[in-house]
Amino acid sequence: MKTHLFRIAILGVLTTVTLLLEDCKKDSVIPQKIDATTDPASLSLSTMASTNIVSTVAGTPNSTGFVDGPAKTASFNVPAGIQLAKDGSIYIADRANNAIRKLTSDGIVSTLPLNTPANYSLQSPTSVGVNDAGNIHVLSVIVDQAGQSYIFNKQNTFIAGYEVTYTALGALAKDPYNDFFWFSSGNNIGKLIVGSDGSIGKDYIPYNKGLLTEEEQRRGQTFKGLFVGRNRVVYFSVGPRMFKYTPGGATAQLYPNLPLGNITSIVLNADSRTMYLAADGKIEKIVDGKLTVLAGPNSSASDGRDGAGLKADVHALSLALGDHENSLYFSDSKTNTIRKLMLN
Repeated sequence: MKTHLFRIAILGVLTTVTLLLEDCKKDSVIPQKIDATTDPASLSLSTMASTNIVSTVAGTPNSTGFVDGPAKTASFNVPAGIQLAKDGSIYIADRANNAIRKLTSDGIVSTLPLNTPANYSLQSPTSVGVNDAGNIHVLSVIVDQAGQSYIFNKQNTFIAGYEVTYTALGALAKDPYNDFFWFSSGNNIGKLIVGSDGSIGKDYIPYNKGLLTEEEQRRGQTFKGLFVGRNRVVYFSVGPRMFKYTPGGATAQLYPNLPLGNITSIVLNADSRTMYLAADGKIEKIVDGKLTVLAGPNSSASDGRDGAGLKADVHALSLALGDHENSLYFSDSKTNTIRKLMLN
């Protein structure tokens, strides 16, 4: 009788293990690659879900505030552009708090005490970057669509600033070989460095503006996605369209038939073969012309939940690729958090 009962128990354990393995298989859905012929309306969460894990690294989901301190209890108000610095810190343009915040690698959030000119206080910063010398670069709003670019030294003292229409609507991108940032303002892309006249911005790239539509060239349209690869190619986007400008002076549209969505951030890995996008809140990857959705789209629940792939509630705005290229940090402007996507 004991032998018989023991066999029954073993069978029960084996059945449980089998069911658990089946559940694991269901959760380990390989993300579907999307090509130019794919109808985005035909895609489902089950076919697009990924095992990439999303976690919140700073801020309390759906909690608005202005609190420094440990990352989990700190709070933000519409975090926008971010940059991952060489020391592992993340700099954050905390737009609705009119502040630049810093998240250290050991999980402490602080507010930078930037000394702005009396007539140009920091209002609604949209992009931030720190160069190798420790100088802080910021794009910010003045009023309406007027924008201000700033450069502060590592002591937070104002060095230079320049008012240019639509600057606040643009983006920053660190040059991979030189210690300066590129920036977009309206339909222009130039170097965010101080000129001999004290103004900021020079050496605008002569890309072919004829590739832009009339709508893309109108007032108020600005390149929100901007990245300079180690291949020295400048990548930029307006709405759902993305372009590249090569060192040889050629301009071309990239992936015109892929359903990219409204692009707000572009990053590439070191060999420039893998591209990551934040578009319509989703995080996407493009390799060899194939598009994969890693996380998102936005959930109607907007609860800021973490989890695997599309099971997480993601509203990605700005991306930063980790040093080892195995993770993406991103600002989530709807849940007021800084989050991390571990990559397969």
